[in-house]
Amino acid sequence: MAQISLYVDDKTAERLSVAAKAQNSSVSKFVAAIISERLSLEETENERKLSILRGLRGSIDDPTFSDAPDIPCVAEESRRYDLI
Repeated sequence: MAQISLYVDDKTAERLSVAAKAQNSSVSKFVAAIISERLSLEETENERKLSILRGLRGSIDDPTFSDAPDIPCVAEESRRYDLI
């Protein structure tokens, strides 16, 4: 199991300790559960967005509609501006 260090201010540390005790948990397990829940929510949100996008693909029945072409990006420093 990986181990990480987390630095928080004293007030936050006290709040974490109280919240962990209220759930009969160690602070480490309490924080790990919060992180795991947050990451799961982000994964679920990303999956939801991808599902919506996949559902939209092909939903326009228009022969003139096409995907955007790949346009090469030109770095700002390589542009030349002539003042004439």
